[in-house]
Amino acid sequence: MSTEVTVITNSFKVKSLPTRTYYQYDVLFTPDDPKPQKRQRLIHTLQTETCPQIFTPRAVYDGNRLLYASHNIPNGVYRVHGSNQNADSKSSGWWEIQITRTAGDAIKPLVGVKKFIESGEATSETLTATNLLQLLLSQAKNQASPNTGRAYYIPEGKQLIRGMAVELWRGYFQAVRPTTTGMIVNVDTTVSAMYMSGPLLAVCMAVLGAQDVRRLSLHNTGAEDFKKIERHLKNKLIYVKTRDGSKRTKTVREIIPAPVGPYQFNNTTIADHYRDAYSITLQYPNTIGICTTGKNAPFKVIIPLELCEMVPGQLYKKKLPPDATAAVVGFAALSPAERLKKILPGGSGQEHSPVQDYSQSEYLIDAGMLVDQQAITLRAHLLKVPPVIYDGKRVEPRDGAWNVLGVKFKTARQMQKWGIVNFDTQRISRGTVNKTISSIVECSNSLGMTVSPPPDDLILAGNAHNVRQPILQVCNYFRGPANVEMIIFLLPAKADEVRTQIKYICDVELGVRSQCLREPKVQRANNQYFNNVALKLNARLGGANSVVESPAFRELKTRRFMIIGADVAHPGPGSNRPSVASLVWSHDPHGAEYCATTRVQLPRSEIISDLKNMVKLAVNMFGEKHKNGPQAILFFRDGVSEGEFTIVQRDEIKEVKAAFDEIWAAMKLDPKTIPKLTFIVVGKRHHVSFFPLNPNDRNVGDKTGNCRAGLAVHDGLANPQFPDFYLQSHAAIKGTSRSAHYTVLQDEIFGGNLNKLQEVSFALCHIYAKATRSVSIPAPVYYADLACGRGKFHIDPQSDMDIDGSATTGASTVFSLDPWSAAFKRINPHVQASMYFL
Repeated sequence: MSTEVTVITNSFKVKSLPTRTYYQYDVLFTPDDPKPQKRQRLIHTLQTETCPQIFTPRAVYDGNRLLYASHNIPNGVYRVHGSNQNADSKSSGWWEIQITRTAGDAIKPLVGVKKFIESGEATSETLTATNLLQLLLSQAKNQASPNTGRAYYIPEGKQLIRGMAVELWRGYFQAVRPTTTGMIVNVDTTVSAMYMSGPLLAVCMAVLGAQDVRRLSLHNTGAEDFKKIERHLKNKLIYVKTRDGSKRTKTVREIIPAPVGPYQFNNTTIADHYRDAYSITLQYPNTIGICTTGKNAPFKVIIPLELCEMVPGQLYKKKLPPDATAAVVGFAALSPAERLKKILPGGSGQEHSPVQDYSQSEYLIDAGMLVDQQAITLRAHLLKVPPVIYDGKRVEPRDGAWNVLGVKFKTARQMQKWGIVNFDTQRISRGTVNKTISSIVECSNSLGMTVSPPPDDLILAGNAHNVRQPILQVCNYFRGPANVEMIIFLLPAKADEVRTQIKYICDVELGVRSQCLREPKVQRANNQYFNNVALKLNARLGGANSVVESPAFRELKTRRFMIIGADVAHPGPGSNRPSVASLVWSHDPHGAEYCATTRVQLPRSEIISDLKNMVKLAVNMFGEKHKNGPQAILFFRDGVSEGEFTIVQRDEIKEVKAAFDEIWAAMKLDPKTIPKLTFIVVGKRHHVSFFPLNPNDRNVGDKTGNCRAGLAVHDGLANPQFPDFYLQSHAAIKGTSRSAHYTVLQDEIFGGNLNKLQEVSFALCHIYAKATRSVSIPAPVYYADLACGRGKFHIDPQSDMDIDGSATTGASTVFSLDPWSAAFKRINPHVQASMYFL
């Protein structure tokens, strides 16, 4: 049973589609291909200053190679200056922009979009029409602001990340989406990291975390400080003051060692040159300098650091360090009321909602496209919250959470053969170690486990220079790693290298279960913390903390079933490292206990390349345990963008089916017993949010103002191509709850019954072994993500490979998967059947 509710969503109906016909043009820049923001500025200048008579009405530009116009534009080469249209024709800063009509058919958005909505078939015609709508919507903001295509950012209210030369900017995401009832525009707030703007001197100080300008007197190009600044500034845009006091945009090509002031320039020093030519006395002549000319320039142009500014709004595309996460979350978090106020037209705050500008956009007006100013209101339903079952006790979650007071694990394990190793003896005293042991024993036993303290001989002090020694000491004490049930490690706050060694030795080499605890957590630990540790220990030991019930889940359990989660994690931008693919699968009658396998594959390839063999491993291990194969497999796939749904449906489902066929043929089993497959893509990175219209529909136990956990939405947002729904299965601790988007690519188990799929998915959000609250996506999807994250622990430390390194390589570097595959080791069979990845 479910309860109907009314919600507001951050989407707006497209009241009328473009009636004009558009023509596509290729765009080519000479002498080189400038950066995206520069390209946008050049096209904007071309249309508004250089040739406004030709570009009226104005064309829309995709920021790369394509231009779309609703009238004929003469093919030709147009000359545009980057900053000054009155500049001499022989001066630098000119670009030639070649515009050529493509051979493609004319684009009729009204026809193409209607075909997509009515047929659900994504052809090249319908995709081009949808992309054109997106460009019409985004064009005005993208030309004026830093952007990522669908999102633009504004500097008001920006915040510097402490300890980094990086700042956070707020902005707006806006996207055109098809539904079965028409096109809608999804608008949301968003956040992005930008390179710190302002005086370059201050930027460099922030890069080094320096307080004294003398830190910038760097003479040695091999010094780590010099390299840090070089990595941060190279190829970034800066402002340089000109003779008339204006600013000219330049690109940082090279960092010049200090002292730049006395650097000889036309038989004079740079300091003397600026004093004589510009009446500028350098305050810091002994710092490094900036070179703005390339390798082939006849001479170097060197500018003192203090005369440069970092151009604002340059996107920081590198991966932020873990200690910056709290700053990003805190900056981005907005309550539902605050978020909706910023999105709705006429909302208060510094930001100006893009929705109120749609009616004035020259691009939308020319196209005949009209967007409703009222947010869409939908009828949704609240799913019944499933009870969580412990040993002999049912717990009813409230507002997405429950506690374990007075309950016992559904399947509790023992931990009698274990040791503890302290790798932070300076901060963690023997008394704290003893308290940690007694707390683990007490909390674990209270939850039904059978845990005794380790022998005194196995309360060990570890040395970061010899991580293996205490691990072997524990193994030898119990006459081999197969007899060790657990090793607990106490680590410093920052001990990534030690942890990597521990996990490789335990997970890959020896097959010993391990649990790492950080010093700050241990020092402040209370019963709640050690209860959470017990949750992980029991699951790692092969136990089931709890199971869940619901009518649809009981229907699934009438046959032997497996639940599979799959994910692919990609390296950061510019990194020449492989992607990591993982598969997790349940092997118990309740869908609560999981195994995992992991592979490396070509970088940024979303399709899982070895999926067939990974599924064969999962099904074979299930068959060995149960002496029979599964009859139904519920497959959750994470990390797939909407543009890849068709490819996943075609390729990955085919590989899964091929795995079934090969196993059944090899075992000479009846083909009629091949398992039924339901394949669902779970999306987290979308921008659809829901806000309760009625105060009674909010979460009762918190003050965030979010919708209650269990909110399911389908009608009004349904995708014309695939059956789909949104499910908000958790209660956010802070900010606005984000629902997960479920897209059903195949359903042989429930026959396309979305209500049953919603119910099963919601139930699986309640069995995440590390938590006593419902989570935002089904547990197997979380587990697949965790397994991908442990890819760095599978790399042989004797190899030269570093899958999680921060250094980047040029895109032209040839990538070879072979050395990575050789260095990437599979999980030890002794721990594969346990949830080692928690």
